[in-house]
Amino acid sequence: MDKKIKTYTREALLRSKRYAGYQKDFLAAVLCKPEYTLAEADKAVKAFFGKEGD
Repeated sequence: MDKKIKTYTREALLRSKRYAGYQKDFLAAVLCKPEYTLAEADKAVKAFFGKEGD
């Protein structure tokens, strides 16, 4: 069986509690694609901000 990797829209990620510790305007600039997996989003955010969002 093929397992589909869950993707999330950019808007859903911007509203999520997972990224609540980041400024929304910068986060919106970093997450510029229409959809991301959590791993892709985490990688992009970490590369830009250089830390975890706590």
